[in-house]
Amino acid sequence: MITNRIRGMTIGLLAGLVAFFVATTSQAGTEEAAPSFQEALQQHLDAILDKDLDAYVPTLTASDDLMLIFPAGELIDTREGIIEFHCNWFADENWVMEPEVVKTIVGSDQATAVLRYQYRDTADGEPRSSWLVLVFQQEDGQWRLVHDQNTRIMSQDEGPQDEG
Repeated sequence: MITNRIRGMTIGLLAGLVAFFVATTSQAGTEEAAPSFQEALQQHLDAILDKDLDAYVPTLTASDDLMLIFPAGELIDTREGIIEFHCNWFADENWVMEPEVVKTIVGSDQATAVLRYQYRDTADGEPRSSWLVLVFQQEDGQWRLVHDQNTRIMSQDEGPQDEG
């Protein structure tokens, strides 16, 4: 009699485990997976390179706590201001930007990408180099930009002058 009870409990436990795994597996298949940081970074860069405001805006935080610092130190510190800037910038068909990812640091809820890029006002214009640091944060299961820092790389000819 005890053996029958143990056998019955074992079969019940196995049936419960099978039901749990079937439910979990079928549920996992219906959820849309969040993009990896690398995918989110590429979406952000593609939106910029394609000059596509509709693709760019969803890569930004929904919060107004967003900052863009330009190579010469100018600052835009509102989401609305950053979107307005990109709307105007993307309207200019002439500029060319060639980014290269140098390093990424990915945590559980925040990630940073360090890039070096060449920028030209026209396709045959004089290139300018800058560092770009992009900080993303997890927001509703998606990576969203919260900080964009550009730093001009000066040539040796442009370096700081001794005041002497």
